[in-house]
Amino acid sequence: MIGCWLLLILLLPSVPPAWASPPTQGTPTASPNQLSGHELLRIGEIHDQQEHFPETLTYYQLALAKFREKKQPQGIATALMKIARVLERQGKLQEAYASLQEAVPLFTQTSDRSAHAEALLATGRVAAQLGQRDASRDALTQATALFTRVRNARGWNDTMVQLGLLQVVDGETTAGLSALQQAAEEARNRRHVEQQFTATVALGDAHWLLGHMSDARTHYLEALALAEAEHHLPFEGMLKLRLARLDEGTGTLNDRLALAKRALVIAQSIHDSAGEADAWSLLADLHRQLGQQNEAEQADAHALAIYRNRELFVHGVR
Repeated sequence: MIGCWLLLILLLPSVPPAWASPPTQGTPTASPNQLSGHELLRIGEIHDQQEHFPETLTYYQLALAKFREKKQPQGIATALMKIARVLERQGKLQEAYASLQEAVPLFTQTSDRSAHAEALLATGRVAAQLGQRDASRDALTQATALFTRVRNARGWNDTMVQLGLLQVVDGETTAGLSALQQAAEEARNRRHVEQQFTATVALGDAHWLLGHMSDARTHYLEALALAEAEHHLPFEGMLKLRLARLDEGTGTLNDRLALAKRALVIAQSIHDSAGEADAWSLLADLHRQLGQQNEAEQADAHALAIYRNRELFVHGVR
């Protein structure tokens, strides 16, 4: 799912390590001590794809220890990056930032400039969420230059979106909107639908932050048309929610309610629990504004149940 940046928005978990359980498909029978750092990383990646966060962190930490033992800067930095990404997804931003702060200097000792740029991009993103705007801007500016140097269009585009939104938040409206427009046009020329969508939604988010509701709607509708043309339900659901949140007066409440209901159906159909919880939460608010208290309370209950389940899952209590 695309992580739009509107909301700007390493202790191991206290669970038994994965190898303490009976072997399952995809779990090695060899002792972790007999595996290389790269093999341990690969096992962690498999768990990462399945969002098994405790097991993921366990193997990434084991890989990190192995790379430290062998004094391999590339491996250490890579493991730290992977750990930071998991921690960021869990909302443990300070720990993720600390991991990235150690990883970035190590990447300067390697020849992998793209990985170095990715670490800078992640640093900028996490720093922004922590409210450290100067650090975020510095990291994103370095990432942009490095991605340009290695001709990594995907990384450059992602960074321009982050930097553009940061500039808008900091009051540099012209520069920020220009950066976002560049990102949208570059992705369109490269025919990269996902990045075109992300940049277009970011333009809508930027205008929303600036209070330009009409411009925000224009960009959201453009992104929605792209999602519908590509038959991409996750994108469509995201945009239905964005449009349903646009408050343009009480006369639009019923239209917004219909959009939110459509977003809910999409989220349920693709098993997107985060999107479903957001839809229920918005429906509760809209029902309440319409004076439909019973429907609002039911929607609140649904949202709360999903949020609680997701919190348990993300923090590894399953």
